[in-house]
Amino acid sequence: MRKNTLIAITGGIGSGKTTVISAISSMGYPVINCDEITKALYKRAKVKRFIKKNFPSAVKGKVFLRVDKSKIAQKVFSDKTSHQILTDYLTELIFKKAIKSAKKLNGLVFIEVPLLFEKGYQNAFDKVLVILRDKEQRINSVMARSNLSREQVLERMGFQVSHEELDLSTYSVIVNDKDENSLKEKVLEFVKTLKAE
Repeated sequence: MRKNTLIAITGGIGSGKTTVISAISSMGYPVINCDEITKALYKRAKVKRFIKKNFPSAVKGKVFLRVDKSKIAQKVFSDKTSHQILTDYLTELIFKKAIKSAKKLNGLVFIEVPLLFEKGYQNAFDKVLVILRDKEQRINSVMARSNLSREQVLERMGFQVSHEELDLSTYSVIVNDKDENSLKEKVLEFVKTLKAE
């Protein structure tokens, strides 16, 4: 019998997921970060070979392959077919690794899942927490954080579902509409409700 409760954390780019993850982690709960899993996967020979085959301009070297993530980003965020090829391959690997790690843990286990609804993974979790934030605030946040132009941010947003247009009535929602401290307080309240259940 499973001894843990799996909670997915999702939201669009720039919604504040990193702050939410940090707040939960500081409370002492395990958080599995899919970005960290992705970084590890990019170091695997199998993944490098896949990228070399599908995105040859993004890989240097013949024996010791080196992946240029910026070139991959340029390609996948400007071409829907390339985006589909990469996410279909990587997302499945990332998700399986995240779930495998989560199953080894007890109690409340949080997993940050960027493409949760896009890939239909929501039913694999006991709870889903969606972080919502005003679109302009998200754009400005990503521009400042990642040194991207407004057009580049909008391009990336175009590959994600609009969470505001989804029926979120069966999920938990936190609206990130004030400052970082306010968001952390909302996260604390959410975790308290989980513990009370």
